[in-house]
Amino acid sequence: MGVWISEAFGFRLSGSGYSDWPDLEQVFEIRRRWQSKDVWHEAVRYGVTSLPATITIPERLLKLKRGHWGIENGLHYVKDVTMAEDKSTVHTDNGPKIMAALRNTALSLLRLAGFSTIAARMRYNSTHPQAALEVLSLSL
Repeated sequence: MGVWISEAFGFRLSGSGYSDWPDLEQVFEIRRRWQSKDVWHEAVRYGVTSLPATITIPERLLKLKRGHWGIENGLHYVKDVTMAEDKSTVHTDNGPKIMAALRNTALSLLRLAGFSTIAARMRYNSTHPQAALEVLSLSL
């Protein structure tokens, strides 16, 4: 695993009609450098925010972005990869919303029961239905 070094730079937009996007306060750049297998890499990403520069110093903005990736890695990745949400063939009527609600419920129940390795627990539950019911305080 590589060693990560992150930096954030922020700047405020000029008020001279630079953009007509409602509530746009800042455009920011996040520059990341990391080392992997003795080779340094760099990636630059840009973003926008409605938070004013007076309350959003670069360090705070970087913390907010890291928090977003915590959600992405902890929720969306699990739903996309472990639960194959992106491969779903349910696309009509309320089916997608219902399936999303079921996935969210299953994920929340497993996390509330103290499981952090969701993929492993789902594999286990698929062959041990009684264990899955125990998460719901139910039995056969």
